[in-house]
Amino acid sequence: MGRRKALWARPVCDPELPEGLRLLVLDPQRLSRARRWRLERELAGQADRVIHPTQLDHEGRRLLARAQNAVETVLASDVRTAGLLEPDEPALRRHEWDIACAARSLSEVRTLPTADGSAGVMTAAVADAQRRALSLAEQSVADRVGALERYAEEVAAADAARNDWHEALRLSGLNDRYLDLVARTAADELAVVELRELTGQAAITVQVLKDSLRDASSAAEALALPSVQAG
Repeated sequence: MGRRKALWARPVCDPELPEGLRLLVLDPQRLSRARRWRLERELAGQADRVIHPTQLDHEGRRLLARAQNAVETVLASDVRTAGLLEPDEPALRRHEWDIACAARSLSEVRTLPTADGSAGVMTAAVADAQRRALSLAEQSVADRVGALERYAEEVAAADAARNDWHEALRLSGLNDRYLDLVARTAADELAVVELRELTGQAAITVQVLKDSLRDASSAAEALALPSVQAG
């Protein structure tokens, strides 16, 4: 199996925040220095409408990163670019913000003091109820993130199917070249038959030459003069 892609949480803004303030948080390089300075003063009074990863614990950052990865998978998909899918971006950004808010609340609650081992019966009952409430809330957020990821997986599958279709079309455009190759096989088969006939003729010629050489050798032996002895 390949290595799993590393996920990193990014800052999140309330979707209702004015566009300029969202740009200041998410892409400040698109703003001039003077405008950034003005917007920073405005944003200072609305800090609760921006959530930074540093405000979350490890589990909170992990959940947020998963949600953001799913949202970006959908919004950056090829099927969306091609107009085959029209995801509701405002709704996706609202889900991202809601998950970030929930992750922030969970992170804060997980830092609260809990009952120690010497707690009495009533304290233990209260602590147990609080643990169950926390667990229920954690599971609820995890389910929401999971639903978002399943949506992203379907979009990714649509991307893969579209890319497969385009690749099949690209390759099918080369079919004529391959058909030409197949057409040539008929000529090759005829050539093989012709070459076999020529090979047979050559074999006959070789045999005739061998027979002629043998006859010539016999004639040469017959013409050899006997040696004359001195009287």
